[in-house]
Amino acid sequence: MKVEIKNYESFTDYAEIVSIYGQGCNYETKKGVDGFQVDFDIEATNKNGEKSQFHIVLQSFERTDNIMAYNGYEMSTASKYGCDADESTELEEFMDYEDGIFDEIFEIAETECKNWLESEIN
Repeated sequence: MKVEIKNYESFTDYAEIVSIYGQGCNYETKKGVDGFQVDFDIEATNKNGEKSQFHIVLQSFERTDNIMAYNGYEMSTASKYGCDADESTELEEFMDYEDGIFDEIFEIAETECKNWLESEIN
């Protein structure tokens, strides 16, 4: 089983720096990102040797509830936010819900988001 990234692109059209609040406090503890997106075109090979193409969209965590007190650049599959272009659910089904299929994708997306945040703050 294999997931190969063919291409990816970051989008900052709607990205903005937002305040992150600590657990149980009402003051800003750091800055984070909202609206950052990374699109991936991947080819997956499942345990039966079948190959298929998928378009995966990751977006930064939605932070309007001020509860997300992590590092400020975590990403999530965009289908969670209603993005029809994200085929992460289809990829999971195709790969029979194998653990780790999103590891490299998330690592790249979070690095892209972190780099954008740091470049905008500095």
